[in-house]
Amino acid sequence: MANFAAGGAPLLAQGNCPNCDLPPGCRGNGNTKDKNNGNGNGNKGRKCERLEVTIESDLDFGRMVLLGGGDARVILDLTTGSKILIGDVDDLGGMPITGSALVTGAPSEAVVIDLPGSIDMRDPTGGNAQLRDFVTDLDGFPALDADGRLEFRFSGTLVLEADTNASGNLRGRIPIRVEYP
Repeated sequence: MANFAAGGAPLLAQGNCPNCDLPPGCRGNGNTKDKNNGNGNGNKGRKCERLEVTIESDLDFGRMVLLGGGDARVILDLTTGSKILIGDVDDLGGMPITGSALVTGAPSEAVVIDLPGSIDMRDPTGGNAQLRDFVTDLDGFPALDADGRLEFRFSGTLVLEADTNASGNLRGRIPIRVEYP
């Protein structure tokens, strides 16, 4: 029997450059004060707010059991929230929950949101599995709204391979990278 959950981590916006969690035009020396040097190129009136990510709900696949020694995939459908079982696995109940996150920052600014290719999930007794193929309900060019907020949902595919010890209460952290372009 296995209970799979991807727990939310305290996530901070992070980037490849210094101050990528500040909007363009606000990155000089990390100063968030309005700058108006008289040439019209300052950020007078611009909100220089750092990005923050808050996990509203964790990703949870509910309870399953591996049957035999074969491989299995469990897809948590982002639209319906239902589990799709493929391979040697059976559903033992529990409510599947898609993850949801809230990004806050400067109003009306575009953002780039990246989820990893895969993460390892483990339990204290040595059980393990992988979470892959993350999806979100974001459109192609996500942006914060006029209040500086963007809510989105995410999901993925739980991969249970025959040569892994996928048992127990598996947990993992999904690092979500958010930055201004």
